[in-house]
Amino acid sequence: MSLSRLALASIRLATRRWPLPFAHGLPAHVGAFATKIGLLRAEWYEFQPGLWMRLNARDMIQQTILLEGIWDPALTGLIEASLDPGDVFIDVGAHVGYFTLLAARRVTETGTVLSIEPNPAALDQLHQNVDRSGLKNVLVAHSACGDSDEPVRLYLHTESNSSMASLSAANATGGVGVDVACATLDDLCADRRITRVRLVKIDVEGAELSVLRGMDRILREMRPIIVLELEPRLLAAFGASPDAILALLEVYGYRVASLGGHSNYVCRPTDAP
Repeated sequence: MSLSRLALASIRLATRRWPLPFAHGLPAHVGAFATKIGLLRAEWYEFQPGLWMRLNARDMIQQTILLEGIWDPALTGLIEASLDPGDVFIDVGAHVGYFTLLAARRVTETGTVLSIEPNPAALDQLHQNVDRSGLKNVLVAHSACGDSDEPVRLYLHTESNSSMASLSAANATGGVGVDVACATLDDLCADRRITRVRLVKIDVEGAELSVLRGMDRILREMRPIIVLELEPRLLAAFGASPDAILALLEVYGYRVASLGGHSNYVCRPTDAP
């Protein structure tokens, strides 16, 4: 076993079995320090049987998965409880694919996952993770999502939190910008002949309203469950607000409830059985 793997195994064990009633975050801090000095590196990790991810220990979300085996337990639970074999799941802002892999396992080979990610570096990890996990039911799209098909500029956050790449420089703390393709979710589904959708996860660092405006047909005809982040500060960078999103969803006959965790909300059609 390499020194990196030995260090990771020790820190993971301490994280899960920390015996003291205080300083529960200490093992994670040790992990962050071990990463900073180069003791922990990118590793392949089987976080569920048969589901593999190549994870960068310098990245906050990926480090959490490495140490704890899970990210955002509330959203993880919702995805696992909402999807059945044969369902279709859309992952808008898939990052390196944690939720994509979970959903692909749940819907089985009879279902489909459309995984959408504009960040080139995250996209490369996403492809690697899907391939290593042997998943044949995942369609990957290298694109941003919005209400038009005009190219957009994506600003990349630092390596410490690559999931915060955003179409807003302010939300990505002024990271390096790259030009990427953009499409509406309606068009992405039409191009892939997707005619039904059970669940859509949207995590786009403030651009949620634009994504919703680009899925008119999906909202009117397919009536999926939607889970999305409503973070006022991130939305404000796009001239949007939680109230604007709630008003739009009300027009389509959706009710919204807090999921908890990372400012996530679950939106369900009021005409659902």
